[in-house]
Amino acid sequence: MHMPINLIPGLLFMEKNMEQIYRKKFPHGSHTVYCQYGGMGDLTLSSFHYGSDVEDYWGNDEYEYYFTVLKPGVSKFFINCLAKGFNSNKKFTLQNLKEMCDKLDIEYRTDSWV
Repeated sequence: MHMPINLIPGLLFMEKNMEQIYRKKFPHGSHTVYCQYGGMGDLTLSSFHYGSDVEDYWGNDEYEYYFTVLKPGVSKFFINCLAKGFNSNKKFTLQNLKEMCDKLDIEYRTDSWV
């Protein structure tokens, strides 16, 4: 019986761990956010913007932004997101989440690609 060896936990199941959590289409593009719980325990929100509106601003028709909460802070991040969500009528933005993490000393990393 042949069985694949997976040295990084979750690597073969990465797509199952990634969920689309937001999508909005515009006349000239779209914005989609995915959430992925990585094999190392980190939580990553990936924001993808596509279309001519993005190209007009960035000079390229796609922009990607990554916000990763490191493993030690994931449970605190999750609990505070739930508390914020249940007590607010406003939509979350990545900026709101960064501000929350800064206030609560939750360690995160960001990256972007144009």
